[in-house]
Amino acid sequence: MSRLSTPSRIASAVAVALLLSSAALAGELHLAWDASPGATGYRVYYGTAPGNYPQSVDVGNVTDTTLTTLGDCTEWYFAVTAYNDAGESGYSNEVASWPRPVVTSTSPSAAEQGRRLDVTINGTNFRTGSTVAFSAAGVTVNSSTIGSCTQIVSDVSVGASATVGASNVSVTHPNGVTGT
Repeated sequence: MSRLSTPSRIASAVAVALLLSSAALAGELHLAWDASPGATGYRVYYGTAPGNYPQSVDVGNVTDTTLTTLGDCTEWYFAVTAYNDAGESGYSNEVASWPRPVVTSTSPSAAEQGRRLDVTINGTNFRTGSTVAFSAAGVTVNSSTIGSCTQIVSDVSVGASATVGASNVSVTHPNGVTGT
């Protein structure tokens, strides 16, 4: 019985759309990988220790999925296998990430043009090394301090000609996973 070759690699862990809710959200992360020739399906394995995958999900014949029940503020490790009628491949290369950041609120929620202030960002999955950005033109993040995985304080300058109105706040992990 021949076995499939290992899927070439997990291509990336990317952010998914932000869902704001007053209820607690389980951590989620979008994964994508390269197709393996001859595969009729894929299984994603994951856990909280390198090389140890006590959980898995059969995602069928697709090359991406979103896992939605990951514990927050935790490093997760992932590998993918391909399968067909001949059997299942070995694990792909392992990747690791926290679930995507979730921004639930900011305080203050408004600021005047031409002002410098500290903005407290609340949510979850804020890890050391994450960056903060505002979508409004003229709003500059001078520095950010991650106090915990649920709070960031950013020193922000609002330019005298900054765009007036609502602004999205994005938090990006060092590996590029973003929540807005």
